[in-house]
Amino acid sequence: MRHAIIFCILSLFSLKTTAQAIDKIKLNRQFDSVFKSLNQQTPGVAVTVLQNGKVIAKKNIGMANLEHAIAFTHNTPVRLGYSGAREFMCAGLALMEAEGLLGFDDKVKSYFPKLPAWSNHVTIQDLLNHSSGFEDEWATMLLMQADMNNRVDKEQLMTFLYNQPKPQVEPGKGYMYSNSDFALLRMIMEMASKKKLPDYLQQKLFVPLGMKATFMNDYLDQIIPGLADKYYGSGNYFKQIGVKTSPGGNYRIVTTASDLERWAIALEDSSSIASKAFRRLYKNARPIPVLSPEVHYVFGHEWQKIENTTIIRHGGVNHDFYMTRIPSRKITIIGLGNTNDNMVMAMSIADTLLNKKVAAKSIAPAISVNPVTIKKDELTKYAGRYSQQIPVGHSSHIPNIRYYEIKQADDSLHFYYTAGEYFTMIPVGVDLFKEPDFGTILQITKAPKDSVMKMQAWSPDGSVMNFTKVKTVDNLSKDYLKQFAGEYHSGHLDFYCRIVLDENGQLVMRRPTISDKVLIPDGENKFLFEMDAVGDRWYVLAQFTKNEKGEVDGINMQHVRMMHHRFDKVR
Repeated sequence: MRHAIIFCILSLFSLKTTAQAIDKIKLNRQFDSVFKSLNQQTPGVAVTVLQNGKVIAKKNIGMANLEHAIAFTHNTPVRLGYSGAREFMCAGLALMEAEGLLGFDDKVKSYFPKLPAWSNHVTIQDLLNHSSGFEDEWATMLLMQADMNNRVDKEQLMTFLYNQPKPQVEPGKGYMYSNSDFALLRMIMEMASKKKLPDYLQQKLFVPLGMKATFMNDYLDQIIPGLADKYYGSGNYFKQIGVKTSPGGNYRIVTTASDLERWAIALEDSSSIASKAFRRLYKNARPIPVLSPEVHYVFGHEWQKIENTTIIRHGGVNHDFYMTRIPSRKITIIGLGNTNDNMVMAMSIADTLLNKKVAAKSIAPAISVNPVTIKKDELTKYAGRYSQQIPVGHSSHIPNIRYYEIKQADDSLHFYYTAGEYFTMIPVGVDLFKEPDFGTILQITKAPKDSVMKMQAWSPDGSVMNFTKVKTVDNLSKDYLKQFAGEYHSGHLDFYCRIVLDENGQLVMRRPTISDKVLIPDGENKFLFEMDAVGDRWYVLAQFTKNEKGEVDGINMQHVRMMHHRFDKVR
């Protein structure tokens, strides 16, 4: 079965067919409809539609820089970060194998002999499939760093991997998303080629394909004329600043919509170096198993079906796609922008070209234009902890735990999206509230009466989030909590933390490099604490363990990108 799937994939790279021509008039109307919300006061996007290797239509709209009123064009450089840039690095890896510089079956330990014995059989292909078992540098180091934006050096990473006591997943078989895998890949590529990776990609990939404006961006302080600023928000826009610097993230690519035209043409040409590279990459590739039924490959290609037609999306695991190909019709849609929403708009053009049936959207309830008054005693029922219902993501089979608190403050409700940050919920109807900055509508209901409280949130972009009010474990005695107090040590990280019982009767984790974190009771001997993961929130499950005498002897920690990490109690 697997061989049949691979044959189907590889055959599409050399597919020759008479493609149905695009109706240009209809396409231009679609452009006007899709991008009607963009203007000189919004972030921008550059869109190109190609068929049979020729440009059918182009459009650019919006701004590359809102502060200085710089328009977005097809020659505007955009920085693709992290998983969004992987296909270029991976193409370079395949080129190196074609040159005989390395092999996908090479043992990683042959390049790094100090790696632990459990990794003896881990190969380059395992790194490409995220089945190596190596810990994720960012996710694990958050146990001793306040922020993912903190710099991680190469020497620090290698010490971290050399000291890893056991694999996170079974090497060669399991799956866990790990940036450490791509840190090792880059270092192996530079050792094998005896060149810095930006230089190799420039000489062997970008220059031969005529991609003159595309390069690997190693230095964040490099001056890049015309580089688009990244934004987030809807209506009220904010500049996206956070950029992680570490060996596992240093493969950022700067490119333009014009250069992506050349990339698209090369991928459709079975004789090109790019097309040959991906035929090799697909040969032993494994789709990310936890994303099934999505077929997403770690090197940045996602295969989908629209009305029984196969399409290939190009981009990262967060669905920040910048290109969609429809092989059977020889069509490519390029949409490069400086917000994820704008790129999603561009990629929706493929849906229309294939007459995708539009699923009915959940419509936000009507709200009052002006705030309404809710009595103080009626607000109490809304307060509490809410769990967001999140499907399993790309990180692992472990679901992401995400809690939010609604707290009553006199005659107001505050929605805490982190432990110390909140917005005031504006009442705009019966069981209805509004978030003041972005306009998200919240509806909190309880039906039937004996069921749990549920909350729905409608964002301005049309997305809907669901939450359920959860019971909290309260009134734990101080005697019960005292048993967990003490000093704990991670042998892997060589890092200490202290658990103390504070004056409010709460267990608090204290670490020398991070602000204190309250441990939230979550069951017998189980607690949760929050970590900041660059705009995202991860909750770590801390399971205290006991020895034969019934005494607490350590903590096993786990979260969505860390299957296990041990802290032993030392005093």
